[in-house]
Amino acid sequence: MKARQKPRRKNANLALLFFVLLAAGSVFLMHFFGNLSLKSDNLTPVNAVFDCTDARPFHKHSRYYLEGEWEFYYRQFIESDPQGEPKMSEMLNVPSSWAGNPLYDSPYESGGYASYRAYIKGFSYKDPVTIYIPNIASAYRIYLDGQLVTESGTLSKSATDTWSTPSSSKQKILLTSEEHEIVIEISSESYSGLYLAPIIADHSYTQNYTYSFLGIRYAFIGIVIYAAIILFILGFLSKVRYFSGWLPVLFLCLAFRMMISTEGYAISQPWFFNLSYERMTLLMFASTFIIKLVSLIYLQDELRLKLSKEFTAFLSAAFLLVVVGVSFLPTSVYNNYYFVVLQLVSTLADLYVINRLCQELAKGDPYAGRLCFAYLFIFAGITVDALYTNGMMPFLCSSFMPVCLSLFALQLTIIHADKAAKLFQRAREARELEHEVEKANMAVMISQIQPHFLYNALNTIKSLIRRDPKKAEQAVIDFSYYLRGNMDSLTHTEPIPFETELAHVKYYCDIELLRFSDKLKIEYDIQEKKFCVPTLSIQPIVENAIKHGVTKKPEGGTVRISTASDDKDYIVTVKDDGVGFDPSAIEEDDGRSHVGIQNIRYRFENMMHATVSIESEKGVGTCVIIRIPKNSATKEQ
Repeated sequence: MKARQKPRRKNANLALLFFVLLAAGSVFLMHFFGNLSLKSDNLTPVNAVFDCTDARPFHKHSRYYLEGEWEFYYRQFIESDPQGEPKMSEMLNVPSSWAGNPLYDSPYESGGYASYRAYIKGFSYKDPVTIYIPNIASAYRIYLDGQLVTESGTLSKSATDTWSTPSSSKQKILLTSEEHEIVIEISSESYSGLYLAPIIADHSYTQNYTYSFLGIRYAFIGIVIYAAIILFILGFLSKVRYFSGWLPVLFLCLAFRMMISTEGYAISQPWFFNLSYERMTLLMFASTFIIKLVSLIYLQDELRLKLSKEFTAFLSAAFLLVVVGVSFLPTSVYNNYYFVVLQLVSTLADLYVINRLCQELAKGDPYAGRLCFAYLFIFAGITVDALYTNGMMPFLCSSFMPVCLSLFALQLTIIHADKAAKLFQRAREARELEHEVEKANMAVMISQIQPHFLYNALNTIKSLIRRDPKKAEQAVIDFSYYLRGNMDSLTHTEPIPFETELAHVKYYCDIELLRFSDKLKIEYDIQEKKFCVPTLSIQPIVENAIKHGVTKKPEGGTVRISTASDDKDYIVTVKDDGVGFDPSAIEEDDGRSHVGIQNIRYRFENMMHATVSIESEKGVGTCVIIRIPKNSATKEQ
């Protein structure tokens, strides 16, 4: 056993290593090629002056990223609230935070307000452009030559009065080749500075781009929410477990993350009581860990994985500590660098999940590989989104996360649809097999009963041949009529009309009356006929009443066959005043064969949903009562 497990663990570890290298390589390549692609659009300033003279010609789809050193004015609104001649604090790199950078000690506190100033010249483009900062969590205003051109949120010198939003109002700007002054005023509660670079882009293209990607994002959100609702309904109504109950919960978590991240929050902000986007980033930060935990629980439940309680407790405690503990740490933690570093804790869950999925794949689980592939979309989407929203992705990729999470939901939908189809196919095959088995069982039961009746009928005729040839002749006639008129019913496995079964009984009783005329009396009280019974179900009961009841008494007795009905059931009663017996002997091994009555009871219960009750007392007689529901008894099959 151990020898078998070693190759599996080795394969799982190799698969995990491949996944880690693939993930790390993907992030590196995105960052590297992102920087490479921006070299032609990235303007490098000299003394805070962006010279576009030698830059690539600007066109409708171009973006100029204003990255580099800007003049920085700490705790000054140099344009909207000038206090004399502004005093520059230093030249500060953009994008970066003015406080809390782990690479050096900063004299500035996290949060607060400040201004940035730079100049642009040599710009040549005939159509209107705009200057904005995409998806930053701080409130800001952009001035061009002293005129307000872009505004986002509410700026204030008081941190508690600052309110931010990922959207912005952008005016059309006509830039000439002359030198223009750009001033950016920014304020926040905890974030510090321009950790995302300002962009110059075509105004109409930017507007269309924003609306298009908003529509795409909320189309994805709608699809994921719709899938979650459908899964909730299916899980509630279905008696078969097609998927884990955590799947719709996971889908709702994914939809929630898409709604509160980047420009998605520009639409959903009123739904969350207009909570500042800066505050919402904390919930977005927490949602990273929530999604990873719910994914872990879902995959554990779906694949019946046995997780270590110690590891689960450690992982939950670590996530809780990071998510809740952020509020109690120094303000420098709110720096975007720390947000990215802290979110790397969630990769513990990623590595563990992928490792377990690889182990299950090595064991031969047909769905583990597909689930592993699907989980790559969660890892990639949330990782890239965390880097992008904190200014560590050098290009616009706000739609990457919604696309990845939607593809994850699509993959899981396909996987579970395939599982449901296979379960349905198995259920249909099982029903067909069950039906065939039932028909085979019925045929066996009938084959057991038919020889039993034939044997007794022939014995009756045999006994009459020597003793009373005329009665024997009449018995042969009755028997031939019985066989000629009812041979088809002997092999019929479906319920038949009671009148047909009653004819069986009368032919049999006529034969038995010829044999026991001095000891046997048959009475009929037939009030109901229009219902069905299983074939050869009443005749064996009458046969038992005659053979094991009445004829066992020296003086003989009477067998009474009656039918009646009430509001719910048709009632068939076969009563005799014979020797009686102990009804519990039917359920016990008393040395006698009770196959006949057991078969009859089984067929009534399974074919008609009827009940067969037996009342008997030694020396008094036996009464068999059959109650057939009217909705089953009148159903011709």
